[in-house]
Amino acid sequence: MNHARRHRPRRIAPVLLTAALVPAVLAGCSNTPIGTGGGSTASGDSATVGLAGSFLTNPFQVVLVDGIGVDSEKIGLDLLPATNADADPAQQITDIQNLLAQNVNGLIVVPVDSSAVIPGIEQANNQGVPVVTVDVAPNGGDVYMVVRADNYYMGTAACEAMGEAIGGTGTVLNLQGDLASVNGLDRSDGFTDCMTEKFPDVEVISRPTNWVAQEAADAAQAVASTTDLAGIFMASDTVMGPSIAQVLQTQGKWTTSDDPNHIFLAAIDGGSEALQFVRDGYFDAVVSQPADLYSKYSTQYVKDAIDGKTYEAGPTDHDSEIVEDENGILEDLLPSPVVTKDNVDDPALWGNSQG
Repeated sequence: MNHARRHRPRRIAPVLLTAALVPAVLAGCSNTPIGTGGGSTASGDSATVGLAGSFLTNPFQVVLVDGIGVDSEKIGLDLLPATNADADPAQQITDIQNLLAQNVNGLIVVPVDSSAVIPGIEQANNQGVPVVTVDVAPNGGDVYMVVRADNYYMGTAACEAMGEAIGGTGTVLNLQGDLASVNGLDRSDGFTDCMTEKFPDVEVISRPTNWVAQEAADAAQAVASTTDLAGIFMASDTVMGPSIAQVLQTQGKWTTSDDPNHIFLAAIDGGSEALQFVRDGYFDAVVSQPADLYSKYSTQYVKDAIDGKTYEAGPTDHDSEIVEDENGILEDLLPSPVVTKDNVDDPALWGNSQG
């Protein structure tokens, strides 16, 4: 993957509206449907939607794709079988082309690569098919809405929890995701920027993992065997959690938080295994990426796009904020709570609904 780095979303002030008009603007009220790829579909009629997945070897992505299927059915969308690009940007373009050839009324895309996906989005634009992307924002193209969390914030939240717990001193390992992805960059930058600004006496060792469990394990093995670590930050617990647990067990460093030699462990995603590690005292803080809300709102937005509704930047009615990024694309930044022992059993956490 080789695309230019995207900057974090640019928050802009919402247009001032009277209280009576706010719901109408947020919900949208255009009379002209924009989803005309397979012929105009009137509001309330069944619409066919394509789903271009990224890589389904990641448990988080599997949960996301399954959720989109369930939520599409709930609101009456006819979702075609999801495609799997298997982390190949070129394959994802082919997948999008194949979905468009089936005369879909809308597309949901989980981009493999923020820049490489643009030609596929533009082809959908040329055919009048609205596009909603999930988890990852593209660098261009006409996208109706991006549904994701603030990945920079998630990295910052993990840093704050770790920095305070270790007393602002020591050495920590930052296991990054794929640095060719906006999410990998934002999570790492949020973590390291926060450490620099708030905990300047903490030394950060950063290692890329490309969202591959074995690469994360190799990096952790090399660093933890030669360095006295106060903490480890994992950009994805669904990818890295089990392998890092195995590394620390092998080195005799897999201890609970009441052990004086405990290594503070923080991660992003909030899968079921990570939540159990929190319950058991091995993980200390997990930032829950809202997989269930990703599926819920991506399907709702693609339906709204087909129905011709419009949105503007500003607060939503579901505890999030729509912002405009530097490419003029709207992003609904959904809440991503920090999970500790105090709230790990919250049934609202998506990881608690998984087996």
